[in-house]
Amino acid sequence: MLKLKEKIVYGTTGVCVVDGVEKKKIGREVKSYYVLKPVSQSTSTVYLPTDNELLLAKARCVLSADEVKTMLAGFLSEPDMWVSSDAERRVQFNEVIASGDRKACLSLVKTLLTHQTDLSSKGKRLHISDERALKEAQRLVCDEFAVALEIDPKSVEAIIRDKLK
Repeated sequence: MLKLKEKIVYGTTGVCVVDGVEKKKIGREVKSYYVLKPVSQSTSTVYLPTDNELLLAKARCVLSADEVKTMLAGFLSEPDMWVSSDAERRVQFNEVIASGDRKACLSLVKTLLTHQTDLSSKGKRLHISDERALKEAQRLVCDEFAVALEIDPKSVEAIIRDKLK
């Protein structure tokens, strides 16, 4: 059961505030929904059925500040996730993002930023699908870490980049 004003992470939507519970009529049925307001998208609203266990399982507590600090302290030792095949890499990266595993997403960010730096030194850029994966993984990681550490998401991004240097 979600609590009013609680901050949660919901799937790939990211950090949301539970804004309330509303009854809505969809089709012929009236159901109760949690009203979730994404922190990074102030104009968006997500309606989560209160009785759908499968969707409710995608909601979890925001990591604690200690958990985030531990992840940031150890993410450099995580293995590189780079896959040479564009198609296989796209599938793998999308699976990581969809999983909601922030440790894996942080590892993905590390992999893509490292690869981006290598390419940049050769006057090249990341493939567009890799840029999208990087942007999405950074959004998920930085938004949650920022809430946990009570800092701006841009500061989290700077911390990650500084550790990679």
